[in-house]
Amino acid sequence: MDEITIIYEDDNKDLEQYEKVFEELLTHTKNELKIDKSLMLSVTFIKPEESIRLNTEYRGKEYVGDVISFPIDDPMGIYEQLDFKEIGDIFITYDEALNKAKLYNHKIYEEMCWLFVHGLLHILGYDHELGENEEKEMFDLTNNILKRVNVVYKVV
Repeated sequence: MDEITIIYEDDNKDLEQYEKVFEELLTHTKNELKIDKSLMLSVTFIKPEESIRLNTEYRGKEYVGDVISFPIDDPMGIYEQLDFKEIGDIFITYDEALNKAKLYNHKIYEEMCWLFVHGLLHILGYDHELGENEEKEMFDLTNNILKRVNVVYKVV
């Protein structure tokens, strides 16, 4: 059984509404990618200051990001022997998601769903920063997954 651990470093109680849809999006992502194993990951809702710290420390870029993710490496292949796989951590900055939703005229629900799938695909090895083909593949996949929960998202 899949498991998403949600951590609230941001005190906003509205964030609890995303737990169920994140679970649905994980299921749809697994179906789309034909992943059979149970997956475990964490999603942490962070404040802008923590986003700046993470982006500065791990990406060398000092800014407030909307999402940053960290895959868990398995160089010894331990998870290949198990029925589940721990895949990594996603950090979402709700305040920045709100800013982006307003800027691009998206609903915050759509923005949060997009950020979750975007972070999840990064953890699973997709990287839109490698080139145009990779970007198209990742964004097309994201849109296909989002459609399963009736979210239409236009990348601006």
